[in-house]
This record gives sequence, structure tokens and C-alpha cells, in this order.
Amino acid sequence: MASHVERTLKQLYRDAVEDYSSIAKLTVRHDSEEYQARVGKAIDEFVELKTTITGRGIFSTNESFEDINTSEIKYLVVDYHLANLYQEFQGQSRVQNLKKSIICYLHFLTNLANYGLLEKSEEAKVELLKKEPFTLQSLHVDAQLRRDEKIANYRLEKQLAVKLEQLDKLESNEDDYNNADEELIRDLSTSELKLFTIRSFDTIRVLQQELEIMMNAPEVKLQEIEDDDPRQRKNDPTKFTDKLEYVNKDVLSKDGKILRPFTLMKRSDLQRNVYGTGQYLPTMTVEELLEQELANGGMVNGSGGNDGAYGSDQDEDDMEKADEETYKKRQWDDFTESHAKGSGNTINRG
Repeated sequence: MASHVERTLKQLYRDAVEDYSSIAKLTVRHDSEEYQARVGKAIDEFVELKTTITGRGIFSTNESFEDINTSEIKYLVVDYHLANLYQEFQGQSRVQNLKKSIICYLHFLTNLANYGLLEKSEEAKVELLKKEPFTLQSLHVDAQLRRDEKIANYRLEKQLAVKLEQLDKLESNEDDYNNADEELIRDLSTSELKLFTIRSFDTIRVLQQELEIMMNAPEVKLQEIEDDDPRQRKNDPTKFTDKLEYVNKDVLSKDGKILRPFTLMKRSDLQRNVYGTGQYLPTMTVEELLEQELANGGMVNGSGGNDGAYGSDQDEDDMEKADEETYKKRQWDDFTESHAKGSGNTINRG
């Protein structure tokens, strides 16, 4: 801990940001021990950094944004990063971590409001959040307004993200950052704060929804599962047991009450199975099965039964019968040609 005391504010910020950036590069599950340990370590770094910033009084409500040193503007995002970490942290109580995350977002937005970096509508939202930070209704707006706001914010985020990449590139090289134009750095830093402002309001809404669900969820009561030990079946009304010494126990009592489960069996069936195969064998041949099905009408002999003119019972050499069937078909064709479909229906006509 002594090494932490010796570190300068600049070193504290650099170490905290490095830990924060390294977490995003992890490929393990977010609920794994490694990931949660890294998140916990980063939280400790940012808490120490935030304590140091507060102790030195770098930010004051009596100052304007122009009064802040350009090299100290980056410390305004400490609460934002800390809020993101609490959102990912699963240690202790999930509800408490969500509340801490919302409070850190609110601190971040409040600092920006004190320096006049928020729009009027955003300042109004911050005031509502101060009254009810954990209530979803505090950010409730009309659906159409919410949609228009999301579209506008999406377009603005794309523009601000480009400037954020430029700022990250400058901060990654200390020499380039120190030699860069001060106005450029202040402009890029302001764009970063604006981008984080949009993301803060969106994230707070999501956290409020999750918090509302968790706080209203019914408490899960775990019931102790008793060991399925036959020796502990004292309350079983049937007194069933699988112990061998109870096999010869009477099935029925004198009053006719069943004392243990049983199955009715015939002695002849038991004797037949003594030298059996252990499986059910067929009792008839395939030919016998077919004869039985034909006798019961379950199968039809031939290809089409007696309905067609060329069924199984029709003699193909009987020319007279064939001519008679052909003549009937021709008569029917002539009738259908001379009578339109539906012409015989004289009912319900106006």
C-alpha cells in the first residue's frame, strides 16, 4: 500500500486506465473468477484515484470549464469508468452493485452539469435522477420523443466516436499528447464527455429496469431435500420397504388392508417361463397373419377392390362387359357437355 501512496495522480490515473482497458481484451466469461478478480482490482484502483482527486479539490462548483487545466479534464471521466466497473462486478449483492453504478453515473453527470457541459434537457433529467435515482419513471418520456432522441443520439455518437479514437491515440503516446495543440485536446475531451453523457443516460435506463425486476422478484425459498433412505420412511402409510427380510410378509391384513405391493401371477405362467427364452416369440407365421387379415377385411385382395371397372373380379376377356362400361362413360360425357354445371340447381334463385 506504501507504493500506492508514493504514486502521483498522473500515475494513479494511468495505472487505473490500463487495468480498465485490459479487462475489455479478456476472452474469458464475465462470470469467471479471473474476469471478476480483474474487475475488482480495477474498482480498487479507481476508488483510490477518485479519493485522491476529491482530497486535492481539483474540481469545484465555483469554477467554469475554462478554469480547468487541460491536463486535468480527463479526471472528469473517473466516475464514468467506475460506474461501468460496478455494472460488471458480481461480488457481494447484485442489487447493491447496480445502485453503486447508477450513483457513479449520477456523480459524473452532476459534475458535467456544474461546469455547464450538459444541455437543458439533460440537466432536467439529472435533477429528476437526484430525486429518484433507482426508479424507472424518473427517465420516462413519450415513446415518440424517446424514438426521436435515440435516432439523434445514434447519429451524434458516430461522429463523437471518431473524435474519441483521435483522443485515445494521442493519450497512448505521451510525447504526442504533450506536443499536441491545447485547443485540439480540449475539443476532443469535450467530445468524449458528450459521448459518455449519451451512454450514461442510456445505461442508467437499462440498470433501472434490471433493478426494478430484481427488487420485485419473489424471494426463492430453498427447501431441504430429504435423503431417500428406506430406513427413514416412517411416515409412509403403506409401510412399503424393499428389505429382503420383509419379502415373506403377509400381503393382506386380517381386515383386508393391503400391507405391501403385489402382482397377481399364475403358477402355470411362472412354470412356462422357467425354461423360456426371456423374450416374447411370434405365435404365427407371416402366411397365417395374412390369411387372418384377409378374413377380417383388414386387407384387400388385388389392386383396387370391386369399385373400378377393371378391378380384381373383372374378367379382361369379357368384351361385352367392357363395351357396356364404355357406353355408360360416353353417355355421361354427353350429359356433362349438354348440361352446364349447376344448371339443375333451382333452389334459392331470385
